[in-house]
Amino acid sequence: MKPWIKRLNNHIYYGWMIVFLSALTFFMSSPGQTYSISIFNNIYKDTFNLSSTEISTAYSLATVLSGVLLVFMGRAVDRFGARRMSLFVGVMLALTTFFNSYVTGLWMMFAGFFFLRYFGQGSMTLIPSALVPQWFEKKRAFAMSMSTVGSFIATLTVPALNLFMISTLGWQAAWRVWGIILLIVFVPAVLILGVNRPEDIGLVIDNGETVETTDESIRRMNAESFTVREAVRTKEFWFLGIISAIPAMFTTGLTFHFFSMMSTKGINNEAAAVIIGLIAFPSFLMPILARPVVDRFKTNRLLAVTLMMMVLSMAFLVIGVTNQVTAIVFILFYGLSIAIQSITLNVAWPNYFGRKHLGSVRGAATVFMVLGSALGPLPFGINADLTGDYDMVILMMAGITVMVTMTTFFMRKPIRSELI
Repeated sequence: MKPWIKRLNNHIYYGWMIVFLSALTFFMSSPGQTYSISIFNNIYKDTFNLSSTEISTAYSLATVLSGVLLVFMGRAVDRFGARRMSLFVGVMLALTTFFNSYVTGLWMMFAGFFFLRYFGQGSMTLIPSALVPQWFEKKRAFAMSMSTVGSFIATLTVPALNLFMISTLGWQAAWRVWGIILLIVFVPAVLILGVNRPEDIGLVIDNGETVETTDESIRRMNAESFTVREAVRTKEFWFLGIISAIPAMFTTGLTFHFFSMMSTKGINNEAAAVIIGLIAFPSFLMPILARPVVDRFKTNRLLAVTLMMMVLSMAFLVIGVTNQVTAIVFILFYGLSIAIQSITLNVAWPNYFGRKHLGSVRGAATVFMVLGSALGPLPFGINADLTGDYDMVILMMAGITVMVTMTTFFMRKPIRSELI
């Protein structure tokens, strides 16, 4: 253990520094997130004379390809450690943003989308989701909620920030600014603060609150942890994966076309940029709600409630959103549903399948989320090109969500011994 880490740990458990680093990682995933990329869509359409369907198709195909390959990133995290892979991914995402500043047409745009989604939306959210549970068990929901604050801050601020940079510096320079930020802020932070597991530096999970030695902690981790092959033999792996695909599908489609969607309701781009950022606002309540809500109620019940909240949100978007005020009501209620669901899912994976192979399990499971993201923008784009609005595809996704909700009634915590 480095001397400064030992001194710090005497005052505050080093796991909280990992939470801070993970929050920074979630924030720095922004260039690959839909809420960031969507700001560039209208520029791409006008600059390269492309339709919504063409851009959505390129985006969806790139997202599918990145999702399929994420399983390899999960295995790399288990093999080489979250610290080393964070450094690699941070550098690669920076190079990707520079590449996107030189896009000249649809094929370069497709390549740019792929690398943004793989290194940004996929890898930069997979790594912290697998890292924080290594340090916490009793306070896992709270720690995860604190780490994802970085994502919520990004959702709240990045759309307006991108709009500002594009209007003042130009869209090419906006991409380059992100690359510089990644290289001078994120990469050094990982070098200084990154540690894979508490056992690597002589600590134990929860800073010893579970009254375990390092050896006992490792033995329990080995006994409780599912390999990927074992995890995929449980129905809970597939149910959690399918459930995680639903908010990814709808949120990505919504965000990717949000500015066009709001224009059909008489809301301009400036107001839309502020409104879409508010989707993150309810998430700031999650550190407060983590223990009394996520820790108190069963995973399947929370997931059922949040899925039905999504259905109500979708219905309200179609029939109730007619101006800025009702758009804000929609985005806040929908944001609350996905905030609770996100923390519940992030806690469910390590609780159900252990932490030794969590990178590989989350890498395999992240495929569901990324494929869901891929399936979102295209039907929205087709619906818009054919009818001029998005009502039919929103109602279709509401119906799918109702059906997926039924899976929550058949979930329970898997027991590894039952597979052996």
